[in-house]
Formats: sequence, C-alpha cells, structure tokens
Amino acid sequence: MMRVVMVGLLLLGCALGQMPTKKSSLDGKHPVQTSEVVHVAQSKLSAEARSMLAAARKLELACKQVSGPARSRKLELAAVGFDRLVVRFESEPAASAQAAWSAAQIWRRHGSKALAEKGYLHAARSHAVRYGQRGLLGAADMQRRQRRVKDAMKTYALAEAADPRTSHAQAARLWIARMLMERSQVDRAIEKFQAALESAPSPRQGLDAANYLAKAWIVKGDLDAAGFVIEHAENLVEQEAGADSINHEQLRRACERMSSRKALQRALDAKRDAGADAVRLDEYRRRNARHKGGSIKQVTIGRR
Repeated sequence: MMRVVMVGLLLLGCALGQMPTKKSSLDGKHPVQTSEVVHVAQSKLSAEARSMLAAARKLELACKQVSGPARSRKLELAAVGFDRLVVRFESEPAASAQAAWSAAQIWRRHGSKALAEKGYLHAARSHAVRYGQRGLLGAADMQRRQRRVKDAMKTYALAEAADPRTSHAQAARLWIARMLMERSQVDRAIEKFQAALESAPSPRQGLDAANYLAKAWIVKGDLDAAGFVIEHAENLVEQEAGADSINHEQLRRACERMSSRKALQRALDAKRDAGADAVRLDEYRRRNARHKGGSIKQVTIGRR
C-alpha cells in the first residue's frame, strides 16, 4: 500500500514540476522575475565600469600566485577593491551587481562569511535577472555557515521560489531538508526530500535527492520505504538507457555509489542480528528456567 501511495506522489510531483511558475521576491517587496516571464538583455556596462572591473580582476588573479597569510591578505585587498566599485557604480546597477558578486565570491574564499553574504544580497537586488537566484543561494549558504538557521531557511526558500525549475532551486530544496535532518525533524525532512526528488530538473539531481531521501527513511526506521526509493533511483537510470550512452553509464555508476545502499544494508543486517539475538535470548531464558526448576525439585526431594 505504501509503495502505491509513494508512486502516486512521485507521478503527481513530476506533473506539477512541469507547470509554469509564478513570480517571487527577495524580501516581499522587490520582485524577482523568472527567465520564462522576463527576457531582458543584460545592461551594457560603461567604458569606465569595464575598465575598473578589469583592473579589480587583476588583483583577484594575483591571489593565485601566493599562499598562506600572503594569499589571505591579497584576497582581502581584491575583495575590498570590488566593494569600492559596488559603491562607485550605484547608479549603474549592472556594474554594481558584477562587483558585488565578485566581492562575495572572494570574501567566501577568504572565510569572511558575513561580508560574502552582504555581497551576494546586493548582487541579487541590483541585477535580479542575472544574480537574483544565485545571489540568494549564496547568501543562504553564508547564513547557514554562520549557524543562523532561521535566516538560512528563509533565504533558501526565496531562492527556490525565484525559479523552482533550476539546479539552484534544487540545491536550495536539498539544503532545507538537510538542515531539518540536522535538527532531528525527520518527518519534515522526508517531505522536503520527497519534493526535491519529484522536482529534480535532471536525472543526476534526482539521484542525489533519492539518496538523501532513502537515508532519511532509514533514520525514520522504515527500511521498506528506503528500499523503494533506491528502486526508484534505479528506474531513473533505466529511463535514460536510450539516450546518450556515456551519460547513461555515468548515471549507472552514480546510482551504484549511492551511500544509502550501504546504509540500508547495514540497517538490514542490524535488524536481522537483533532478531537472531532475540531468538537466542529467548531460548537461553527457557533453558535457564528449566534448569532452575530441576534444581529446586532435586533439593526438595533430598530434604524429604
């Protein structure tokens, strides 16, 4: 019965995943429009912006030539250079957004999570068509790494809603579910992993979602459901058999390497061992009871 229900949910989810999506927002006020609804050419940069961004990128490239503390210092200088361009080109949103994105990426490598978050959010707001979803996803990552769980959950949800059909949206869905698992909210995590499996934009991402979902069911204690999810992953691979042979082989290997397979086998082995131990314990108790009963009887006869 459970398998029938889960098949129905998967089919329904796949159908819903192909429906058109609506607009979303960064903060409830500034709209983030999907690529399907809006077709706006990237704003052209001024000559000054192109020149100054190119100069800032040279500072970034210089970071690759050193290591250790010197590299950290050069990363900081490069990020600060881009941050200055963010302010300088406020009246030129496309240039300001590019600078903010570059600064965020460098601050991320530097390990400055709060500064990276700030850059990602600025890029998302300044040029939503190009950076809206990516910026939100990057900001959510930084919030998660700062252990700001509620903020990260909210920002991941906004990133997903910006365009639910993309790989960025899929990454957001999986992170929401993984964070729920870390907080021991297994039932809610299973729902989110299930949604991610149903909405996966590619078979490879479907395998990733299936792997997480199967492990969540194992934690829940439903090994049958976990096995069904792994079977579903195998079906995803078989559905690609008539397509690109190289891609199909890569999917097959990825499916075989799913960590949920070994996790399920360990759980099944533990369950069998526990059952065998219970049988042995019960037999031991019966034998011990018979032995004690015989000893009492012998003592009683001796006293007579």
